[in-house]
Amino acid sequence: MEDIKVFEEKLEALGKQINEKLNANSEQYKNASKEIKDAILKEMPEYKEFSDLKEKMTKMQEQLDGVDTKIQRLPVEKPARKSIVGATADVLEELKKMGDGSLRSFWKRNKNYGEIELKVDDMTQANSFESTAVVQAQHIPGIIYDPDTQDRARNFILPGTTSSNAVEYVQEYAFTDSTDVTDEGSEYKQSDFDLKLASATVRKITAYVIVSEEMLEDVDALSSYINARLPSKLKLKENYQLLYGDGTGINLSGLTTNATAYSDELADSKVTRLDVLVSAAKQVRTSEYRPTFGLIHPTDALQIKLAKNSNGDYIHPYIFMPQPIVLDGIPIYESTMITSGDFLVGAREGAQLFDRRQMTLEMTNVNEDNFVKGMVTFRISERLTVAVYRPKALIYGTFASALAKGSA
Repeated sequence: MEDIKVFEEKLEALGKQINEKLNANSEQYKNASKEIKDAILKEMPEYKEFSDLKEKMTKMQEQLDGVDTKIQRLPVEKPARKSIVGATADVLEELKKMGDGSLRSFWKRNKNYGEIELKVDDMTQANSFESTAVVQAQHIPGIIYDPDTQDRARNFILPGTTSSNAVEYVQEYAFTDSTDVTDEGSEYKQSDFDLKLASATVRKITAYVIVSEEMLEDVDALSSYINARLPSKLKLKENYQLLYGDGTGINLSGLTTNATAYSDELADSKVTRLDVLVSAAKQVRTSEYRPTFGLIHPTDALQIKLAKNSNGDYIHPYIFMPQPIVLDGIPIYESTMITSGDFLVGAREGAQLFDRRQMTLEMTNVNEDNFVKGMVTFRISERLTVAVYRPKALIYGTFASALAKGSA
């Protein structure tokens, strides 16, 4: 470094002398540039070494500028941005192409002047990582599924069990009541009733799924999921059969199929759904039964809760009350087990459910070729029937029909 500075000082002094002589007599020294240069080289032989070194430095700087330009253009030429490690590798590759003795010599003699500028984009997940494996997503254990139904039609009627494949019972379908007071020695009044033998056949509700042994081993909580999901679906089918089973084929004969149709015609032209439910409860009472439940769809419950008067005020306070709504002493339950637009009002003793075999969930690999294929079968089943003793204790209808009768 000191040699270079000395060369520069001598060169500067010599340049001043030349300029002074040229200014004094420019014509005299006009054609003397070559002689002057030769004289300089003769007087200062080390100047040639310095000149060559400076020329190499200039070429090397141009090469480094080219590398810097390539680095700056990397995001444009390659849309997939590189990390700092990848960019540095490209720079080293360019420098390797330049790597000769002069470059190493320059770095050894001018360590304080060697400078390389690396320009890379900001490090983000998008341009710094080639895959998402570096940052793992949070995994929530288990399997997310719809909630289990909390409503069961069996809760509205009497429970029971049977050890047979059918339940037979004697049902009264007509009664002529002549009961009265009589005088001493007078003839008793005769009452009459009609009975019939009814039968409720036990039916079976079933389902099954097949999964591989690997799934059971590798999927968290799959077995628990199946143990919860299959019973939930079976309950939904049970609800439908108990309410709407039409008794044909292998179907149960459900409550609405055997219930008494709603027939009370309200005189008021402004009949509401609440009016219909109160009227249905009256129909149960006039048959000498005490209504214990009402069942409507959430959509119809919403119509009741949001009813307003001409001032926009809510007519009923039930919107702010917990479930179930209590109407005329009768709890009115909201459930999707009943079809929207339908209603059922009844007495608990009007019907009875009989379980032949309660819900049973089993697991086995002995099914067809499950064993050799490494498959496992889950199956669920239950056997039951329902006996409707007193059809008049159950009143079934639709709001559309009832409201139309009231407004007629």
